[in-house]
Amino acid sequence: MKCHLVFILISCVILNVMANETGKPITRGRHFIVGTSEVSPYINIEYVGNKISHVYGFVHEIIVWMSEKHDFTFEYVEPPDGAFGALVNGSWNGLVRQVIYGEIDIVATAFSVTYPRSKSIDYTFPFSDDPMAILIPYPRLDSTISGIVRPFQYEVWIGIIFSLLILAIFLWLISRFESRVSREPFRGKTGLFDHFWFLFRVVANSNDVIAFTLATRLIVTAWCLTAVVFVNSYTSSLVSYLMAPKFVPVITTVQSLADSNEISLIVLRHTSVESTLFAATSGALAKIGAHLQSHPENQLKFLENIEDQVYYQGKAFPHEETSLIVRIHEDLKATKRCRLAIAKEPLFPDQHAFGLAKFSPLTKTFNNDVMWLKQLGLLDHWKASALPPPNRCSAPISQLRSTPNKKLTLDSLSSAFLLYGVGVIASISAFIVELIFFKCF
Repeated sequence: MKCHLVFILISCVILNVMANETGKPITRGRHFIVGTSEVSPYINIEYVGNKISHVYGFVHEIIVWMSEKHDFTFEYVEPPDGAFGALVNGSWNGLVRQVIYGEIDIVATAFSVTYPRSKSIDYTFPFSDDPMAILIPYPRLDSTISGIVRPFQYEVWIGIIFSLLILAIFLWLISRFESRVSREPFRGKTGLFDHFWFLFRVVANSNDVIAFTLATRLIVTAWCLTAVVFVNSYTSSLVSYLMAPKFVPVITTVQSLADSNEISLIVLRHTSVESTLFAATSGALAKIGAHLQSHPENQLKFLENIEDQVYYQGKAFPHEETSLIVRIHEDLKATKRCRLAIAKEPLFPDQHAFGLAKFSPLTKTFNNDVMWLKQLGLLDHWKASALPPPNRCSAPISQLRSTPNKKLTLDSLSSAFLLYGVGVIASISAFIVELIFFKCF
């Protein structure tokens, strides 16, 4: 009996400590002003006139869950300047300014955690890890105009040509030596060019005959076996290349974006992206930030026609990866084609959290609830539910392939026809030169 009472007392103490650790509970029946800005799928806003009529999305689900748990009401408002919050001329604007001056109680949207903001406001534990990905034009199919030389790297081609020359010289020297020491009449061709031409035509299954001795037969046998490997490797690689050409993205990494002369970055003003790029002092981010500062036209006040700017004007747009997935899905529905893709490497990692006033009594309660939702798996569930289903445009660039089992088109064989055209032109030119030579001499 005494042991049972001791166990109950210990349990009560533990529960009391855990309750104190959750922070001061929110006063029931309280009304909160929630500052937000539309970033699908985190927050989606519908309007009647200029007023917010309906809000839904991943972050909205969290706010609704907390309001039901703590019995509070809330309403959404947007910042008058439309900014998330940046330090401009020593003063904060946007949602950060509203929190500091008590105009709103909570910031609830895809609100990035940054060090400068954390010095002026409080953040809760992050509810989302979402990298700042880069929206780019959809990759182009790699050109097949040079397909005839693509199966081998240039080092292989150089090696083959060099091997031909060395072997031809070796055969020529052997033939000349044996033609001098042999007493029997020597049949066949013994010129250097004849040997080179023979070796070249072995690859094309020629029946040319040169002067064969035991030594030359052994060398030619080795070359024929090597030629079999060359021909079969080339043929199989050429078929694979023509039947399944690769997609070539305009950029793949942050460094390639910084070095690109074709793609320039556009950003929304007064966001964490702009602040991070402007604050960078070295590396690719600093180079991108310097280019952005020298082109103020790429600093956007509003997110209008971003998809068209990326596709038609060759721009790159950094934003939350989940948000870009939604944009690609909506663009596919509207245009019925893949115009946009996400670069392989994000601009930088990013986390999102609720924003509160400095030393807010709500911080501990929000932290506890965010951690509780994360452990329950509800955060991942709500986020996944807000995303559109996978589509052919949202596949990673590394996995993009052309349509399998397709027939070879004229474009696929363009390199072969180009080589044929070059040969015809060279033949006609040689014929004209021969006519001129015979008439003149």
